[in-house]
Amino acid sequence: MSPSDPRVALPHRLRGLPALISAQVSLHSGITGMRLIGPLMLLQADAPTWQVGLLIACFGIGPLTVAWRVGRFVDTHGYRPPMNLAIGLALVSLALAWASSFAGDSLRLAGLCAAAAVGGAAGSSGLITLQRTVARLARDGAALRSNFAWAGLAPSASNVCGPVVAGILLDALGAKVALLSMAVFPLLGWWISRLARPPQAPAAGTVPRGARLIDLVRHPTVRRMLLIDLLATGGWDAHAFFLPMLGHERGFSATAIGTIFGMFATGVVAVRSAIPWVAHRLSEARTLTVSVVATGVVFALYPFAGTAAFMGLCSLALGMAIGMAQPMILSTMHQAVDEHQRGGVIALRTIWSHSHAVVLPMVFASSAAAVGSSVVLWVLAGLIASGASVTRAGRRDEG
Repeated sequence: MSPSDPRVALPHRLRGLPALISAQVSLHSGITGMRLIGPLMLLQADAPTWQVGLLIACFGIGPLTVAWRVGRFVDTHGYRPPMNLAIGLALVSLALAWASSFAGDSLRLAGLCAAAAVGGAAGSSGLITLQRTVARLARDGAALRSNFAWAGLAPSASNVCGPVVAGILLDALGAKVALLSMAVFPLLGWWISRLARPPQAPAAGTVPRGARLIDLVRHPTVRRMLLIDLLATGGWDAHAFFLPMLGHERGFSATAIGTIFGMFATGVVAVRSAIPWVAHRLSEARTLTVSVVATGVVFALYPFAGTAAFMGLCSLALGMAIGMAQPMILSTMHQAVDEHQRGGVIALRTIWSHSHAVVLPMVFASSAAAVGSSVVLWVLAGLIASGASVTRAGRRDEG
């Protein structure tokens, strides 16, 4: 390696997992920044609220359309080609959003929706690539749980970094400059990804043809994990839906409600940061049992939270309970299938989680309108806690 090679600037120990995660944080920060700027552009132009809802929904379209192909792409080509694809999509997305800032009302909405769909595809492509790659770095089950926990910090970090920077730039310099500046993030991600040392890509012709989507869905362990994922990430969606409603009903200020949301994110980061240090002592099935039971208990307590402090503690506990589930779900699904199917199974989980993220808020809205938020939360608490019976099947398998 020559002295002019940029990789000499990064110590060897940082060119593995830290570089892989940092590249995804940088890539996704540009998308999350655009996710803040786009709706504010519409609101500042006095657009109706349905346009904002449509724009946000478009961020979920991209992952549904590309996840399966990206998972197979990572299986056969390793880290760099799909990561470069994700970075390219992110830049295209930001270019579309920037061009939309010059357009009239109708073209602005169309351009921003297209940018959101492409940006959603970019973010999910990068995350699938990261998850599949960190799994290849793992030597055993404990390392697999640890690596998935570290990788799970990337979305949390980017959801802080991107919107904060975007908000500052939007207030100071306007939407056009803010969107143009967001392109620095994926470009930084590309530079970091060049410095990374991912596992070697599979040799051409050595990877068997991957399983069909239906084959993975028929796998009993995969099906069980998809159900648990519905309970866990469904709880995440429920919290995002009901917290503003409960806070408003109790007269909390916007600052208090925002702080309670922040407590949830703090819980997620805290538990995922702790998992790598105790991964060798953890069992996927037992940890998932704790997760679903604790999630159900917290949801049962939420309607009784009359103060912002109590609700903040509930939010912190819920973030920890739900946050511990994803690394265990990914680890279990990963170990249940063959090597050449693992990108596909990560993609399947991505498709699944984005699908019910679209459906569940509508179910929550209609149910809350019919019977009230508290009743829905208590029913949800029972359903989620009942998932312990599903995780016990995994405990019998481990035994």
